[in-house]
Amino acid sequence: MKNILSPINFGFNSYDAIDYAIKFFEEEVCNFYLFNSFLYDIDGLNAINVLQEDDGWFDIPKNESEKNLGAVIQKYTLNNKNKKHFFSAISRDTNLIHGIKKVMKEIEIDLVILPGKKETININSKYSFNTKRIIKHIRECPLMIIPPSSKIHTQPEFVLVSNFEEELSKIEIQKWYKMVKIAKGTMKMVTLTEEDKMTLTQKTNRNWVRLQIENYAKLPIKIEHVETLGEFKDLADNYSNHIVCLIDKKPDFWRMLGLYNSRITNLGPLLRTPLIALHP
Repeated sequence: MKNILSPINFGFNSYDAIDYAIKFFEEEVCNFYLFNSFLYDIDGLNAINVLQEDDGWFDIPKNESEKNLGAVIQKYTLNNKNKKHFFSAISRDTNLIHGIKKVMKEIEIDLVILPGKKETININSKYSFNTKRIIKHIRECPLMIIPPSSKIHTQPEFVLVSNFEEELSKIEIQKWYKMVKIAKGTMKMVTLTEEDKMTLTQKTNRNWVRLQIENYAKLPIKIEHVETLGEFKDLADNYSNHIVCLIDKKPDFWRMLGLYNSRITNLGPLLRTPLIALHP
């Protein structure tokens, strides 16, 4: 049984991501946990004001969150006839990241799904503030970012992308390959460095990952090379039957300070292609 967590803010993009995941895991027994967090708006109130507010004031955000979640759960319970799928609501009065991490400690979550960005003519489109925070801080399991225009394809091609400066764990490869099998997908690897410019470490890590995948698949895996992340994004946006799987290296001290972004954030939203973030 898979446990899938979907943080939602009741926007239509959230539902698009859930709908995609329901179809993707159509043959799997799944628990879908729909999560909404809220904070009390105390801007402009001092401590005395807060203490003097009646109980009803504190109940409003909680009731609103629970009411909206209840409506969403009812919608999916009634409309989704798949007896392998179960839907639960989680409402918490906390900030988004703390809330997600707490849920993940309570429930063994296998995948977090996030809505991507709508198609736009703005080539410099960026992820929302909350999506960037989740990409930065949630590393306990894979993330799947699903654009609203993504479609389920028969035998999609899973494209594993990295510069292979770090080794991907065997457990993470196993999790990834299980998703490939669920989708009956094909696979290839893309190295973000030209072959003649790769270091010994990069080649060793890439070859180890390739060996693990080929042991599972019993098939040779094709490897391609591109020079830059931007070059790869141009390719990815032209192939809607791809699922991009990007290895997000472990944040160092400078990234945690916010001095630079993850490779996933730098890639930016893909218009039609789902993206799975894997973690070394």
